[in-house]
Amino acid sequence: MDSTLINANEIGARIRNLRIKKNKTQSYFADIVYITPSYLSLIEDGRRIPNIEVLVQIAKVTDVTLDYLIFGDEQKQSGNNNTFSRLCSAYTDDEIKRALRLAEYYLKLSRLKCADDEIKL
Repeated sequence: MDSTLINANEIGARIRNLRIKKNKTQSYFADIVYITPSYLSLIEDGRRIPNIEVLVQIAKVTDVTLDYLIFGDEQKQSGNNNTFSRLCSAYTDDEIKRALRLAEYYLKLSRLKCADDEIKL
């Protein structure tokens, strides 16, 4: 049997686990991916395979790759990269530059605090 066959039960289980990990109800999660709760239930139960638009929306909301949703390939799952890409597409270049400067400042401040904590010991 070909290992690239799409398994509706596995896709549904991954989507259910991601939804639960985000601590969202089926109703709320369905709303944010623009489907009905009953359709989400069918997907999670493995009785329907979502179309590509729904899969893309679920991937965006849960910060996983389509490869992970469809095939369960965890090595290609990269939540931080997906989150960063989503944020970059939602904000202007100037807003991103400001946010990166703030992040850099925070990280430097964290290192200083860690160094201070080590000295106090």
